[in-house]
Amino acid sequence: AVLLYLSDYGIIYWAEQYLYAGVTAIFFATFPIFTGLLSAFVFRTEPPRANTLLGLLIAFVGIAIIFYDQFLLTNFSGLTLIASIGIIISAFSAALSILVVKKYLSKVEIIPLTLHQMFWGTLSLIVVGLLRGEPLAYSMNAEAIIAVLYMGIIASALAFVMYYSLLQHMNPTALSLIIYVTPLVGIATGWLFLGEVITPQIIIGSILILMGIAVSQYHALRKVASKA
Repeated sequence: AVLLYLSDYGIIYWAEQYLYAGVTAIFFATFPIFTGLLSAFVFRTEPPRANTLLGLLIAFVGIAIIFYDQFLLTNFSGLTLIASIGIIISAFSAALSILVVKKYLSKVEIIPLTLHQMFWGTLSLIVVGLLRGEPLAYSMNAEAIIAVLYMGIIASALAFVMYYSLLQHMNPTALSLIIYVTPLVGIATGWLFLGEVITPQIIIGSILILMGIAVSQYHALRKVASKA
């Protein structure tokens, strides 16, 4: 709860006040890399494989290429620099969280696990917010309320139930690759519904992301192919 909600989400939401969303995506893309390294060398839930690390690095480069323009526009000084470091810390915390769940909480039922995580995570955020002097009550309009409900129910409660269900059947590194897929979904959605332009830079970055995922999961893909 503390690793994921306070150290991960809490830092991200604070840091995004000073960073472009694309720059946040670049720094948080270290999450799968941290997951792979910690899983192989600290928690030992997966064997260390060169192709896994290589694939993660290739996909990371793809993310960096897609959001390179926003990275260039960022002046890394003062709070912006601290926010950038904070995003990397949040990625490390998220990686640590998924590995703790995989190794020590895999036998806990999904709903209670998600419920307790959200409850104690929310409580930790409230405590830190009060210590920072932040008010609990905000004046929100209908759009803001709908957005908060969506984030709480769909993007948090339902998402983590599905996330932990997958974690019971997948290794943590493979599941962490969702961080590389999310920007591709955003790009496709923007193109379909908002008429956003897909540039050669985005195409190159997307290809590298898909290549990186394929390389990192080479052994798993080969196993599936052998069963087909």
